[in-house]
Amino acid sequence: MYNYNFYISESPNKNGTHSIKLRYYENRHVRIQIDTGIEIAMKYWNKDKSFLKKSKEVGSEFVQLTQMDSLANQIVSSYRNQGRPLSKKMFKKQFEEGEPSINSKPVQDFFTEFDHYLESKKSKVVKDVIKDYNSLRKHLEGFQEFSGIIIDFNAFDYQFYQEWTDYLAYHAPLKNGGVGMKNNTIGKLVKNLKAFLNDRMRRNRIKPIDLSAFKVVQEEVDHIYLSDDEIQSIAAVDCKADEELEKVKDFFVIGCLTGLRFSDISRIRPEYLDDNGFLNIRQKKTSGRIVVPLRSQVKSILGKYDGYAPDIDSFTFNRRIKELGDSAKLHQKVEIEHKRGTIKEAQLLEKYKLI
Repeated sequence: MYNYNFYISESPNKNGTHSIKLRYYENRHVRIQIDTGIEIAMKYWNKDKSFLKKSKEVGSEFVQLTQMDSLANQIVSSYRNQGRPLSKKMFKKQFEEGEPSINSKPVQDFFTEFDHYLESKKSKVVKDVIKDYNSLRKHLEGFQEFSGIIIDFNAFDYQFYQEWTDYLAYHAPLKNGGVGMKNNTIGKLVKNLKAFLNDRMRRNRIKPIDLSAFKVVQEEVDHIYLSDDEIQSIAAVDCKADEELEKVKDFFVIGCLTGLRFSDISRIRPEYLDDNGFLNIRQKKTSGRIVVPLRSQVKSILGKYDGYAPDIDSFTFNRRIKELGDSAKLHQKVEIEHKRGTIKEAQLLEKYKLI
């Protein structure tokens, strides 16, 4: 498939500078080179990126080459998207004329592409995944406003990664009024950004981007556990006056006594329950089939809902579950540690706040 790149001549010109050229590949064996007319000292060339370094000494040259890169990308992308062949002669003609053919369509901007990607995912993934991608969009827009850096497909280099993750760790606003995210939350955002960019590259919607420096940082979290007595304390909370909280409680107890994920509990149906007291279900995340023995307490809860799990969404569940822990008097203090950027932080929290 046709493509292009920029390179710098190894042999210096008479004045000691080196010429930047564009090489277009019609296919693996057919190519053409075009002189950009830009000449620079070799020290301003980034060999890893095959592009000019961002330096004030070559500021005008950088702008000029960026415009050429945008034009070449627009020409190539428009032909790719339409499934049309692009000969070296046609590429050179359009490049030197400074515009793609009248039938060409410019590549979409970043957030338009992102929205198309998100729309295509909605029928294939659970709602929580869509929520994670909406969060990614929000924090990219927040960084754009905070830094003044325009988010486009040319922005994603190591400097962007460093500045964005620094923003997320120390400046990103949180729902609780605080600022700065924990490393695992940042890691999830980086992971989802890479998934989106890799998808666009696979579909030839954008030029290849080196994402090797975009590390998905993860750290072990301090997990809490609930004893059987504590689970039963939650199960004993009187929620008769609050139907929603009753459903949250029942859902939570099912999870504690089966070990199932939220997405699997919510899919429990009468036909998955056999006469021997077992639940037969195919896990949503792994597609693997499992058989789970059900305690009498779980059977009793499912009986309340005619063999189904309580109908509750994850947002409501996460919002209200701590109320149950508080009502069950799970006030034991627990110390947890996490990192925000490179800083290790410790907190002493009541146990119910960690459920």
